Amino acid sequence: MIATIAIGIAATMVTYTVNYMMTQDPVPGKSDRLFTVHLSSWDPNMSYKLKDGKEDIPIYLTYQDATNLYADKKADKQTIISFHKAMVRAGEQPSGMATMTYLRPTTHEFFSMLEVPFLYGSPWSIEDDSGGNPVVVLSKKKNQQLFRGENSLGKEVLIGGLIYRVVGVLDDWTPLPRFYTTRSEAYIEPRGVFIPFQSSVNNNWLSGTDGSVYCWGEVNFVDLESVKSSECVWLFYWVELSSPNKRDDYLAYINNYAQEQRSMGRFQREQMNRLMNVSEYIEYNEVIKEDGNIAVWLAVAFLIACLLNSMSLMMTKFHGKGSEVGLRRAVGASKVNIACQFSCETIIVGLCGGIIGLMLAQLGLHITAQVYSHLHAELMEMNFELMVLTVVLSVLSSSVFGLYPIYRACQIQPSSHLKSL
Repeated sequence: MIATIAIGIAATMVTYTVNYMMTQDPVPGKSDRLFTVHLSSWDPNMSYKLKDGKEDIPIYLTYQDATNLYADKKADKQTIISFHKAMVRAGEQPSGMATMTYLRPTTHEFFSMLEVPFLYGSPWSIEDDSGGNPVVVLSKKKNQQLFRGENSLGKEVLIGGLIYRVVGVLDDWTPLPRFYTTRSEAYIEPRGVFIPFQSSVNNNWLSGTDGSVYCWGEVNFVDLESVKSSECVWLFYWVELSSPNKRDDYLAYINNYAQEQRSMGRFQREQMNRLMNVSEYIEYNEVIKEDGNIAVWLAVAFLIACLLNSMSLMMTKFHGKGSEVGLRRAVGASKVNIACQFSCETIIVGLCGGIIGLMLAQLGLHITAQVYSHLHAELMEMNFELMVLTVVLSVLSSSVFGLYPIYRACQIQPSSHLKSL
């Protein structure tokens, strides 16, 4: 009985843990105040893509739209998010130790908007943003790789052969899902190197093999200046508002901006400009798959099958104690006494099954983490609440499915069993 319950509990909690971690609020307390901006800037004569059978608009902005909105600063905070990859090494390391690293060009507000914690230093300054100065913020993991986890403020990092100065090192930071870019990055390790967006522009950095760049019209992908002046969409743009109630005001602002661009010959499509908060964008981007919920229900069905098997074993076990029950009833024990005895036994079976199931679940999560090594390890880690839930679920389910065997045991007539003693 203990083994049967443990296996069912382990299978259920492995599946539930992964699904639970995937559906967490990545920025508690702010997810309803952070919005991504989408504009109807695509070619009026060419379909972008269909969403639910309807014409859709890009989730990215062009360079000129992102920089125009950023310069206006109509939100409380705003940030541009880009992408690039380059060879990276510490200044003190030999050139042979450089590794290809995914970079995150962005603006200084990115860190405060997403409440990114710092271990050393701080984000770069506004002046660094506007000038595109060669400064860099490292993740804790990247700092460990480059500087053995030491305080690296002021040290040099070579990025694409250019010297950057470290101004900050992040502490542990693992928002799940990673909502601010594409869904392909939702459950992987965050990028370990952050640089000012203007710095990547100054360096003419644009890696089409790293992120998505969608264009219409004539454009030279090799030349960033050509991409910047084109209608290519490739930048994410997020804003933070002080209150969800300001959403309509900001939407009116971007609609007015779109009308201005329309009068200049751009934005000739139907205007479907929109703001999406974090949860809306996660749903729109299909970051959380329905497959996860289906897997949980299948695991629950397997648990119920295990519990039914355990209930059958309980029926057999309690029936085998018929002589003991008959003797106890004969010497004065009531049905309540018998029910209490078998209830305690059922609870102990559930508790033992829960503890063993918890250990099996931890093993299962470890194996899952190894198999799906491209996913973030925290998806396969139980927090304290889930550990308690595992044991409580085992005890409760064992108790519920033990009610009928206990009821049948209490109906045993003493006379029918005393004769066999």
